[in-house]
Amino acid sequence: MLRFLGVGLILVGLALGGVKIFHDRQADDAYGHTQQALREDLRRSDAPPAKARADEPGPREGRAFAVLRVPRFGEHFAPVIVEGVSQQALAKGPGHFPQSALPGETGNFAVAGHRTGWGQPFNRLTELRRGDTIAVERQGTTYTYRVTRSKVVEPSDVGVLLPVPGKPGARPDKARITLITCTDRGWDGRYVHRFVVWGELRRT
Repeated sequence: MLRFLGVGLILVGLALGGVKIFHDRQADDAYGHTQQALREDLRRSDAPPAKARADEPGPREGRAFAVLRVPRFGEHFAPVIVEGVSQQALAKGPGHFPQSALPGETGNFAVAGHRTGWGQPFNRLTELRRGDTIAVERQGTTYTYRVTRSKVVEPSDVGVLLPVPGKPGARPDKARITLITCTDRGWDGRYVHRFVVWGELRRT
């Protein structure tokens, strides 16, 4: 698991930390259209599923996964989370790390998102404070988390994605959420660190 999450964090580092590209109204419009299409996909499939079998595959990369809401960011902040953290997936919206927990599940539900470009869904992530609310809506259920802490880390710090963040081998004891984005730029224009917010489930 640790090796898989380490590879995932490196890949999302490449996706989030690339050189800044020209971003214009057309790019914003494309992101908006993509998010609208994802919302339509969620409406068609947003019903509690029958009991899943262990051998059933998970959501496919790039598919609509859930809706994220953060009251501090206003009532209109509601990006659709997609499955996966590849560059293609994150161009659509915030992405769920495969193999991390599902919303409300014991473990660590981890999501990455762009701070600039591609709709910049996480451009205000650094404004979150301890006690703020993060809500995730999936399949007719809302999972509400409370922010517990935040930190700037190196892209190589895979411990932020562990079931118990920062504690390799620890058995998960509660449902957590981790939000990740890029932060300061280096001399070459690349983002050199990651900003991470953690929270714990308060109600379902």
